[in-house]
Formats: sequence, C-alpha cells, structure tokens
Amino acid sequence: MSDISLIRHPQGLSKAGSSQEAHPHSMATSLIPFPRVIFHVMCFCLTFHSNLDFMWEIFREPNGWENFHTLYLTQINQLSTVDCSLRPVAVFISTPPPLHQINYAADGPYTLLSESLVFSLFGLLLQLFTSVVGQSYQKQKTFKALKRNRWLFLCHIIVLSIPVYLFGISLLLLIFAISVTGFLSSSTSAQIFTGATFSVLFTCLFVSILPSPFFSRLHKILHKMLRRTTDSVDDDDDDDDYELDKERSERETGSPV
Repeated sequence: MSDISLIRHPQGLSKAGSSQEAHPHSMATSLIPFPRVIFHVMCFCLTFHSNLDFMWEIFREPNGWENFHTLYLTQINQLSTVDCSLRPVAVFISTPPPLHQINYAADGPYTLLSESLVFSLFGLLLQLFTSVVGQSYQKQKTFKALKRNRWLFLCHIIVLSIPVYLFGISLLLLIFAISVTGFLSSSTSAQIFTGATFSVLFTCLFVSILPSPFFSRLHKILHKMLRRTTDSVDDDDDDDDYELDKERSERETGSPV
C-alpha cells in the first residue's frame, strides 16, 4: 500500500470551504504493517470503509463538520432501540415463565438476558453523554484539534459509534436468549418453530445484506487482499524459477565439454 494519508485536511477553511494544504506528517499512513492493519480494520468496523477519506470529503464541504454532527446527534437522540431492548428484557427478568416447557429463567437464557440489560443500560448512559457533549463536537476548534492525528480522529469516531454498537449487542443478546430458550425447550414443537423462525429470519437478513454497501465494500477489501496474496505468491514462484534457471545455467557453463 502506498504511503498516502488517510485523511487530508485544509490549511484553513475559507468562506467557500475549498482551500486545501498538504497533510501533515502526523496524518500520514504508518509504514509499520501491524498498526496500519489495525487502523484499517477499526475503520471498517466503525464506518464500513477501509479508511476515513470519505469523511474528509464530507468535511471539505461548507459547514460539513457541523452538519454531520447535527444529523448524527438527531438520529441518535431518536434511537428507539432502548425501548426495543430494555422493555422485553425487563419483562423477561422480572416475571416467571408462563410455561414450564419454555423456561427462559434457566441459567443460559437468564445470563444472556442479564447481559442484554447491562449493554442496554451502558448504551443509554453513553447516549446521554454523547447528547450532552454533542454541542462541543460541532465546533470547528474540535475539528482542528482532532485532525492533528488520525488516531485522535478515529477515537472520536469510536465515541460516536459506541452507543449504537452497545444497543446492537444488547439486541443480539436478547435474540440469542430467545433462541437458546426455544432450542433447549422440552417441547419438540417449540424447537421446530424456533428453528424455522430463525432460519427464515437469517435468510431474509442475508438477502438484505447482499445489495447493501457493507457487502460490496467487504467484497472489495477481501478481493484486494486475495489479489495481493496471489501476487506475492506468484512473485515468490518467479523468484524460485529464476534461481533454478540461474543455477542450471551455471552448471551448464561450468560442465566440461
């Protein structure tokens, strides 16, 4: 991978927001493979992109930084995942099972439900924190401080993304608790209905992911990695062939007539 910056930033945003300067050394891509791979993996997990160049394209626009945070804070404040996860988990934990065949108070399901409640509460806490300090995020001085280093910028993205991921983990734990309860049920019909339901749901989820940007970006990244691996193997084979040809020619040259 060439030594290019992950984020380019302007020297000073003009009124039109179009002036630029070369990126500083602190924003350059690391030449050390391991930190570079870690950075790309974290970028993909947080933004579904292998780097943060797309965000810089947004921030280059006039008031792009402010508009981005305003839209994000509006969406996260309207997040209804809290009600979708907290209420069912609270009901499951506080009430006994109505049927003994479907015992969600067993050790496994109850542990998953408890963990789901914990993630929901932490997600709610961090959502409130993000909402309170969100006004300071929208200021240009915050952007000027973060663009000094790409890791600082990535940490800012992590802070914005954590509430969403915590709510997502909470929902997944709730789904796992329900599935474990159904599969461990003493009723055969409950096990069949649970398996059929989750088979249909996972099929629909997989079909919905195929046309999404997430799948296309993941496919491109995997394709690039596979192509680089293949190219490196081909280069090694070519080097081996070259060494063998060189050794054979030396033997032929040194052999008596």
